[in-house]
Amino acid sequence: MPSNFLKDVILRLNFKDEIKFSPQVVDNIKRMVSDSFPEFEPREQVSIEMTIDNVQKTTKEKRAKAYYFHNNANSSITLEPNAIIIGIKNYNTYEEFRNLVQKVIQNLGTENSSAKTSRIGLRYINQIIINEGDPFEWTEFIKEPLTSSLDFIERRSELSRLMGVLELNRSDYFLRFQYGWFNSEYPNPIAKKEFSLDYDCYSKNETELSSILGQVDIYHTAIKELYEHSILDGLRNYGR
Repeated sequence: MPSNFLKDVILRLNFKDEIKFSPQVVDNIKRMVSDSFPEFEPREQVSIEMTIDNVQKTTKEKRAKAYYFHNNANSSITLEPNAIIIGIKNYNTYEEFRNLVQKVIQNLGTENSSAKTSRIGLRYINQIIINEGDPFEWTEFIKEPLTSSLDFIERRSELSRLMGVLELNRSDYFLRFQYGWFNSEYPNPIAKKEFSLDYDCYSKNETELSSILGQVDIYHTAIKELYEHSILDGLRNYGR
């Protein structure tokens, strides 16, 4: 997928059970991603567990370690007790992104070989910005069915946001597609020529570590195909 309009790429892995992050695993990940994520912060997460019976309500504070790797582009890797979140704002290629995911999963597997995810989600948020022109004119760039809801609006000068949502149920995953005038200056009226194409592919199936990368490949391909189906040649050639 072209990176020139990508604002965020987010991969989130939720796990059925708590993940073991020994100092060795954390150090290995830190070493392998240090070129792209030079900053490292150990963190402590605090959560409240509540139980209620016929007599009383009981609360218990639970503390857990988390680890945060980041860079000056605000891209990050977060290791939590039950989740891994990789957020990329300076996305270059899928091969580079995939290699990063593979490194994290491989290191995780040294002490969590039986771990399974309860949810895998891959999201690509495209914020298309054209430097000039009518904010509501996308004839050369975006497929007409994605912009036709604008015809319902009589006074466009009043419009501050217009987003559509399309959800697809595939054989073993779901795809949620949000599109339209998100408006970075909301709640002010739309004044800039901006259009959002936001694709979120996810599955709630249990997945073993060894199969995660294959699932991410499937989601990436599905998102790329829908992105290509959403745009026109004017956008493909923009800036070339």
